[in-house]
Amino acid sequence: MPSKNENPQDVVELTSSDDEDNVAAGATRPQVNAPASKATTQQNVPRQSAAAIASSPPVNEAPESRSFWKAGTYAANITIKSTPVQGSLEHARVHPKFLHSNATSHKWAFGAIAELLDNAVDEVQNGATFVKVDRVNIMKDNSPALVFLDDGGGMDPESLRKCMSLGYSTKKANKTIGQYGNGFKTSTMRLGADVIVFSRATHESKATQSIGLLSYTYLRKTGQDDVIVPMIDFDISGHWAEPIIYSSQDDWSFNLKTILEWSPFASKSELLQQFEDIGPHGTKVIIYNLWMNDEGVYELSFDDDEEDICLRDEANPGSLKKLPKKVLERQSHISYRIRYSLRAYASMLYLGKFDNFKIILRGKPIQQFHIADELKFPKVISYRPQVSAPLKDATAETTIGFIKEAPALSVSGFNVYHKNRLIRPFWKVTGDGSLKGNGVVGVLEANFIEPTHDKQDFERSTLFVRLESKLKQMTLEYWKAYYHLIGHQLPASSSYNMESGGSVLSPVGHGPDMQKQPADQHKLGLASNFQEDMHLDVPSVALQGKVRHNLENGKPAVQPIIGIAEGHDSDGTPEGHPVTISADQICEENIQLFIKCEEHLQRETEINQLIELLEKEVTQAKLKCAKLSAYVEARKKQKTMEQ
Repeated sequence: MPSKNENPQDVVELTSSDDEDNVAAGATRPQVNAPASKATTQQNVPRQSAAAIASSPPVNEAPESRSFWKAGTYAANITIKSTPVQGSLEHARVHPKFLHSNATSHKWAFGAIAELLDNAVDEVQNGATFVKVDRVNIMKDNSPALVFLDDGGGMDPESLRKCMSLGYSTKKANKTIGQYGNGFKTSTMRLGADVIVFSRATHESKATQSIGLLSYTYLRKTGQDDVIVPMIDFDISGHWAEPIIYSSQDDWSFNLKTILEWSPFASKSELLQQFEDIGPHGTKVIIYNLWMNDEGVYELSFDDDEEDICLRDEANPGSLKKLPKKVLERQSHISYRIRYSLRAYASMLYLGKFDNFKIILRGKPIQQFHIADELKFPKVISYRPQVSAPLKDATAETTIGFIKEAPALSVSGFNVYHKNRLIRPFWKVTGDGSLKGNGVVGVLEANFIEPTHDKQDFERSTLFVRLESKLKQMTLEYWKAYYHLIGHQLPASSSYNMESGGSVLSPVGHGPDMQKQPADQHKLGLASNFQEDMHLDVPSVALQGKVRHNLENGKPAVQPIIGIAEGHDSDGTPEGHPVTISADQICEENIQLFIKCEEHLQRETEINQLIELLEKEVTQAKLKCAKLSAYVEARKKQKTMEQ
């Protein structure tokens, strides 16, 4: 049966557009009639044939580096492009080096893997029930490759071309994670030099399967100065796979030849075999020529655990046996294991519990882990940020409590999610070395702040700063109310110094009153004073004036931040007792002042907006008045003329 012929060309030149795709788990996107991207439908631009583009002469370059951070350094090939036909437009070109520099946004390899998992999770709305992540061996050289397979809606030829374009995203729904249109390219190129994509989809009763190759190795070794992505498509609506020809049979054949030469597969039959485990719809992504570290060893380790994928530079199980017991306990906690174990990281990656979807890592499903379910003395606190429309009514429900290992294990911090995706795990908002907040862990979804492009942090906006201050305040208040329930003991006052996050000044000497402490007060150290010290009635400026006054009168520099009580002199100094002020107390006071300052700034902004509105109304009223005056004068003149 003759091949089907359609208009667009088979070779896609990767250009920048304003929307993107979904992969590594394919996605069904809004379709158009012609299965080609914008770059391939410019009818007036003179284009080279697939063979001419793909056969550019190689450049003389230094030996190829297999280290990701060095792979962007090579001699660029400079070619002279023919002048476009008069009246036509030249499209923007993207040099292959951009693929590498763009991928450097992922500092962490697991962040790149998470991008591909996000694409699969986004496909749940299209019926996806699983995504499999595994290692396979490349037959050509017996090297490892990373495979992602899902049963989502898949991609038809048009969608695959959008997937391979920069900045093209059709994910506009509030529930989807991807939004920038850059995730597939940055993540795949961060993990390996080359990626081949297989996808099946059905659109308008037409079933298709497509293959696309994004190969940094091919682009470098053939000296390309534009990103060329060979693709081939098949119509599988009938009983066999029928090639879809866009320009000529020769171009389609040359695309196939290029894919076979630079992919892990040596024949067309081997390529088509890759669709056997996809089913009627879905996507398979194979990333090969995986990057190595500076020692020439693969970044990803598949041998440490046959059911896991580990980061080699982060995990060193052999040395853990020599560490002290306390350190081993700390490193066995999930807050540490997510640094090097993909199974641990993926277990916490999504806040919502999946109903009919599984992440299967190396043949074994990942059990979702929700640390909020294991907190002791949990408490839910609502936080309503000061945001404008359309997030005016946004509220963040924060679950806070002590980890089950507290107080033995000093793990703390907030797990902050955005649109169901973990962005910052165990974000510590209290100062290092501070006793207050130890063991306090929180979970919240903050959709009112924007993540960075690699989704490993948040943009440093005003809303982010306010959230950080609120979480710190929340931590200190919770710890103050519940620390005694888990056996936390404050250090004795004589040793509660700055190193342990305690006082700025330590008591000097041991008077008789110090030795006559009640038994319960001795057990809790400064617990009795701790409740009083948490009051924030004295601002920092007043405190500085108090210090200066005391020094001038030969008294202790720092006094308790409490009111005058019985046994205090007129300056509030307890007779015969050295006094201290804690560093955490000052920090908490500063948080309160910062929040008040933000409230005043917000109020000032609202007042300024009201002033601007009133000024506009006054201006409009003056204009109306002027028009009415002019109208009255005109009427008077008209009456005078009539008389």
